[in-house]
Amino acid sequence: MSETSRSETNVTFGRHGRGTITSVKSTLARHRMRAQRLVGEPLASPASVVGHLGAVQSQMPDMALWAIGRRCDATLADVEAAFARGDFIRTHVLRPTWHDVLSSDLRDLIELTAPRIRQASATNSRRDGLTAKSIEHWAHLAIEAIRAHGPLTRPQVEDHLAEAGFARVGNSLAHVMIEAELTGEIHSGPVRGKQHTYVAADLPPSRRTPDERLGWLAHTYGRGHGPFRAKDLAWWATLTLRQARQAIALAELQPLELAGEVHYTTQPLDEVPVPRALLLPAFDEYISYARDADDFALVDGQVGMIMRTTGLLFVDGGLSGSWTRSITTRQVTVEVTPTTPIARPVSTVIEAEAQRFGAFVNRPVSCVTHALG
Repeated sequence: MSETSRSETNVTFGRHGRGTITSVKSTLARHRMRAQRLVGEPLASPASVVGHLGAVQSQMPDMALWAIGRRCDATLADVEAAFARGDFIRTHVLRPTWHDVLSSDLRDLIELTAPRIRQASATNSRRDGLTAKSIEHWAHLAIEAIRAHGPLTRPQVEDHLAEAGFARVGNSLAHVMIEAELTGEIHSGPVRGKQHTYVAADLPPSRRTPDERLGWLAHTYGRGHGPFRAKDLAWWATLTLRQARQAIALAELQPLELAGEVHYTTQPLDEVPVPRALLLPAFDEYISYARDADDFALVDGQVGMIMRTTGLLFVDGGLSGSWTRSITTRQVTVEVTPTTPIARPVSTVIEAEAQRFGAFVNRPVSCVTHALG
């Protein structure tokens, strides 16, 4: 994409007319903030957030809870209580990595994504000594152990498998547990200390046809992430590009042209003011579509930035730095490291964001914004 096309973007709003937006970054932010529920009326509950977004990436569990809590004005204690009640669960689905999802959605997500996940994981599984037959065997034994003795932590599951002759090689245990989760017969259980556990699951069968599932998935993704491109949906849900396009057609989503690319939305676009600053988790759903240089360029970021920190600083919708948190029994320290100069008004908003995080974890906040080196 040329610098000219980035600075002057023709936007087609389907039946709603045409307009010119001066910044792709600000355009995406203005239209996605409300869909992401980062502005506007908070959602009613943690489960409402998870259901609205379809899934919340959660390999960093506490930061995923922050992603959920800030969208419904809930505290950490509120979100943890919702998880403990089973209002939402944590499991491997989509891409695959850990996600928080509703149990009522999990069967459809598995039916849609498990075949491609298994295909994508096959090379790594073989590298760690697992064949398709052996991974299915060990996953079955893991499920049996969890049904008989759960809730079990992952080390406890490994102990049961070791009794049957399992010997971990590389990430082979992770492959086994992901396969067990993809059957829908186990998922996360209560947290024990700092360790998550697995429990047996009893998911109802899907009431949707394959086409209905695809349409539902595209609509759900668009509702919480739009406007989006077909390749964004394909990445998020581990679909082929052809499947993603089919899903969009089945959902009858509205097309619009943005920066020379077709995007889709579930409803007419509604521009909203973009917050001057946001402190979001590194894997927040706001940035979940970004995976290559062009994606990150649209938010002024760099590839790999989300892998190097626990939190991301956004200024005016663009990726402008990182942040970390250190929590003790008495306070939380938020350290912000910008990658661009921060004006005083923005610093004031960053401080307010840190205070919001402090309220979430119920601690007084010390906020430090480091100067650029």
